[in-house]
Amino acid sequence: TTCVDCGQEHSLLQASHSQYSWDRASSGGDAIRTHREGSALRPAMGSTDGGEHQGTQGSGNSNFRCPPRHKRSAYAVPLSSPDVFEPVLASHPPGSEAVEQAIIVVHGAWRSVEGYWSYMKKMVRRQHREDRTVVVGPSFGDKPCSAAKWSNKTSDQVRSDARSPYWRKLSRFIFGGGSDHGAHGFEVLDSVVEWVEVNYPRLRRVVVTSFSVGGQYVQRWAALSPEGANGVTRSRGLPLRIIIGSPSTVLYLSEE
Repeated sequence: TTCVDCGQEHSLLQASHSQYSWDRASSGGDAIRTHREGSALRPAMGSTDGGEHQGTQGSGNSNFRCPPRHKRSAYAVPLSSPDVFEPVLASHPPGSEAVEQAIIVVHGAWRSVEGYWSYMKKMVRRQHREDRTVVVGPSFGDKPCSAAKWSNKTSDQVRSDARSPYWRKLSRFIFGGGSDHGAHGFEVLDSVVEWVEVNYPRLRRVVVTSFSVGGQYVQRWAALSPEGANGVTRSRGLPLRIIIGSPSTVLYLSEE
C-alpha cells in the first residue's frame, strides 16, 4: 500500500517535509534547528534525525513533552487495556462531521510529534483543506506519560491513571518491538488508524506518512500490519495510502 502517485496528497506531504523549519526561538528552545535540502528534513546541528547509527542505540536527545504544549488538541487513544493508551494530537475533535480525510504523521528520531504535527497542519492550510482534513500525530515517546497529564479528554475506555507505552531504544520502535510498558509498536499504529475511523464518521480516506526513523517504522508496519490489505483499512474499508520519506533502512520480503 505504499503510495507512488498520490496527486495532491503527495504534493502536500512533500512540501511539508521540504519546508520544515522549526527553530529554537519559535519552539520554546526544545527543537532541533533544520533547513531545507530537497525534500529531506535534515537537522543543522551535526546529528541526524534519521538515526541511523547514533539514534538507534538509545533515546539520546528527545523532544517528547508530557504534558504537551497543545493540550487542547491532545487525546488518549485506547490500546489493549484501560490502563494503557497512545498519546495523539488531532487538529479536529472526535465527532467532527466535516472531516473527510485523515493524515496520520509519524515523527522521526527526536520524537518531535508537536513539530511534525504543527507543520503538517500548516501545509494543509496552504492547500485550503483544513476544514475537511484532520491531522493526527501519534507520539512514540522515550518516557511514560499518564492519560490525565496528556489530555483533559479521557474516556470510559481509558483510565485517567493509564500510562502510555514508551521506547527508550529507537531500534525497538523502528522494528515494531514491545515497548517498555504494555504495547507493541505496530499494534499502536493499528489502533490509531482504527481510532480515526471510529471517531470521524464522514471520513472517506486515510493517509499515513512518515519521515526518516518514522519512515523506517511505517515501512515495516505497512508490510506486516493487516491494515492496508487490498489498499483499504480493516474497520470501514476506506482507501489507505502510505507515503514514506527518506528511510535509511527498509524491509525486504524473501520469496518464502
